[in-house]
Amino acid sequence: MVDYAVPNLVTPPPLKQTLIAGPIGELMENFFEQRIRSRHAREVVYQEAEDAFKNQLDDETGVVGIWQGEFWGKWMISAARVCEYEDDAALREFIRQAAHRLMAFQRADGYLGTYRNSLMLIAPTREEGKKVMGWGCNWNWNVWCRKYTLWGLLEAYQLLNDASILQAAVRLADHLLAELHDNGIWIGDTGTFKGMPSCSILKPMLQLYRITDDQRYLDFAGAIIAGWNDPSGKAPNLIANGLSGKPLHEWFAMPPPEWAKVYELLSCLDGILEYHRVTGDQRCLEAVEKAHAAMWEHEQNQMFSVGYNDIFNHAASQINAISEPCDAIHFMRVTYELFALTGKRHYMDVFELTYLNAFLASIYRDGMWGSRGVRSNARHLTVSEQAKMKHNHCCVNNMPRGFMNAAQAAVMRSADAIVINLYTDAEATVAIAGGTVSIRISGSYLLDGRVRIEVSSTAATPVKLRLRVPSWSRAGSMQYEGRNVDISSQDYAEATVPATGKLELHLHFQAEAQIRHFAYPVTALDKSDWYAVRWVNAGVSIGEAPFEKMISEPKCTLQYGPLLLARSKIIGNSEEEMFAAESIAKGDCHCTLIPVQDGRVRCAFEAEFVGEGRRFSTRVCDYASAANQIVSDTAYFSIFF
Repeated sequence: MVDYAVPNLVTPPPLKQTLIAGPIGELMENFFEQRIRSRHAREVVYQEAEDAFKNQLDDETGVVGIWQGEFWGKWMISAARVCEYEDDAALREFIRQAAHRLMAFQRADGYLGTYRNSLMLIAPTREEGKKVMGWGCNWNWNVWCRKYTLWGLLEAYQLLNDASILQAAVRLADHLLAELHDNGIWIGDTGTFKGMPSCSILKPMLQLYRITDDQRYLDFAGAIIAGWNDPSGKAPNLIANGLSGKPLHEWFAMPPPEWAKVYELLSCLDGILEYHRVTGDQRCLEAVEKAHAAMWEHEQNQMFSVGYNDIFNHAASQINAISEPCDAIHFMRVTYELFALTGKRHYMDVFELTYLNAFLASIYRDGMWGSRGVRSNARHLTVSEQAKMKHNHCCVNNMPRGFMNAAQAAVMRSADAIVINLYTDAEATVAIAGGTVSIRISGSYLLDGRVRIEVSSTAATPVKLRLRVPSWSRAGSMQYEGRNVDISSQDYAEATVPATGKLELHLHFQAEAQIRHFAYPVTALDKSDWYAVRWVNAGVSIGEAPFEKMISEPKCTLQYGPLLLARSKIIGNSEEEMFAAESIAKGDCHCTLIPVQDGRVRCAFEAEFVGEGRRFSTRVCDYASAANQIVSDTAYFSIFF
């Protein structure tokens, strides 16, 4: 394995050394059972993904290309990481068999894909697409699908250490490189959305380089990087534009929906960070840090994700919000990677907000499915079919990876300390020189900011702990060994575990109900407006939301600690109080919250609002629990007050 030129400053323990516990852990485990471990998962979900390689329907029109080929790789990446997390021997064997079954579809020349014509690489014009689809479709996802197949094979190889799986990955990559070279095709010209889906193969190609030490793969990655720092300004020019610090929706004169696809752009940024690690190219880290800052300022939506239904189009300016789970997952991923490289608290603050709100809201409580888009109100967007598949979906297949990122982020290690970042229930064991440190995190962090941390060390020398102080905390204290330490002004508090000893810490982060006023003017939209069309998703039977439920006047949202709060029929809120009550944005208003027990949601509170001669009470819950299921009711919940 080729060493990184720039290793991470903060690293996670192996996945199997961390356990996500509590209610979030229960939700996660049920999802893993239904989507990865169960008989249905293997015989129905997985089998449909594998069958895409037998049927090769992605290019059946001969003009437009779809993306059935992505699902096998996404399922495999998730399954391999869950297997590592749970150290599941039965799942490990299934992964081995699945990889070898897929390899049976590989052609003699190395091609392994779901397009019958491997050379169908260029997206059609909208006019060409309209002739076969009835609308201006310019899809081509050929290389994107191969990227996920390559990545899935590499994850399986790293889990199993099976040389034949690695050889299949090498042959797949070599075929792609030869096909592009022999036909004079630049990878940035393939696919749709200005080549970003295709070029996101950057990260698995760098993984392949590190595993094989084959310079060709690094050269290929370097060519992609060079193409994103083009003096001509050719879109997407991710590094040059990232370095500029400009808002993403202002990068080009062309409308953002033509190019600014959130999921794929974030996937490319993930690869750019990997290139920084491999080569030491500092521009790459700087470009991603500046792009991330621009996203958080100009593209942050109401649910603490980024983008507006998978497009960077100044989402922060829109009071109505809808976010694709893939966007939340990959924003979490890039944010996590930036933290690992820099150790900056800000990135963990952002990660926590996206994880506890937009991401968890997308995981449906029955574990069988998830959303295609989480909304600010009405109901979430659910689709039952994607790319002619019934049991696989881009977001749903990616969801285990979001949980695994949270497991990696919870407890990490720097050169001189164990770093505790997340405070929902978890357990972790961290290997250090001369022993191990076991950590158990519990408490009522989401309800009242209180955390209990129990630490036990077998090391012969003292071990330093660094504990994140969330930026939302109005005040913070840490009690241990009879001491009461004010940690309010710190990014990370510090404590020391004695040699071969134990330590129990009690942290209290003071949260206040924060009424968030929308920062931009609010105007009524026309039904034909792009934002309205993307929010409503007309014609999706189990996911459409009424245009009339879009907000057209100033309203506020409510945040408590890291949680976005909502009202919902699941906790007994009425449609009238959610959608017809007078807005609290008119005048000064204050809110107090009292935690209450409600088994229907993870967190519930009685909220009392007082201001401008008004006083009213209402029950609220964590946004993530408010509507995480398929419902027919199109006025089921709202985050607005």
